[in-house]
Amino acid sequence: MPFEEPRRGAADGAGTAPPVKPNLGQFLALFANWNYQLVVWGYVADTFALGAFSFWGPTFMEKFHGMTTEKADTFFGAVIVVAGFGGTMIGGFLGTAWQKRTRAGYASLLTVSIFLAVPASFIALWTASAGMAMGFLAAAIFLIFLGTGPVNTLILETVPVNLRASAMALSIFMIHLFGDMWSPEVVGRLADRWNNLRKAVLVLPGALLVCALFWLVLAVKMQREKPADHKS
Repeated sequence: MPFEEPRRGAADGAGTAPPVKPNLGQFLALFANWNYQLVVWGYVADTFALGAFSFWGPTFMEKFHGMTTEKADTFFGAVIVVAGFGGTMIGGFLGTAWQKRTRAGYASLLTVSIFLAVPASFIALWTASAGMAMGFLAAAIFLIFLGTGPVNTLILETVPVNLRASAMALSIFMIHLFGDMWSPEVVGRLADRWNNLRKAVLVLPGALLVCALFWLVLAVKMQREKPADHKS
């Protein structure tokens, strides 16, 4: 027996009218929604750093720590999978628990995790010890992935219900266009210009610091505003 397809918006609560399809003006209003913009531009900086880490990380380990290409690729592949999965899962639980205690819980988790990722990534890229580099790189990537669940939740919760799909689509477009689409090339061009890959990759902790500052402003703003104002 076939199941009846639920009406759009039925999951938003009994008696709730289906979301009205947004018009162009409402979509453009996303660019004036400060909470949403703070989330997304922080996510852009976060994606910029992660994209360049993933691309240049194996080359960096080969050049400065004498690892073989196969070992470097295997290490980064394992870190992305294990730290990525673990960070995403743990971040989801931590973010939910924090959000129950304060209205800025998700934003606070994003802020703390990325502020911790800044020194971890800097040490990983500056230390002369291969073991320390591997350990701190794994820690930095884990910390970056802690925010995966909370940042996507905030993208949805900072906009009206009828704009959620548009807001998510716009955020994906922005993080790739301004983030990981160009970050590997930016690092490569800086390395060529300075003739120093180690110096070039240090822009990545800088990008994470920019990310953390965006999300710190968001956390402070959300903590101060009234619950009804979150979507303004």
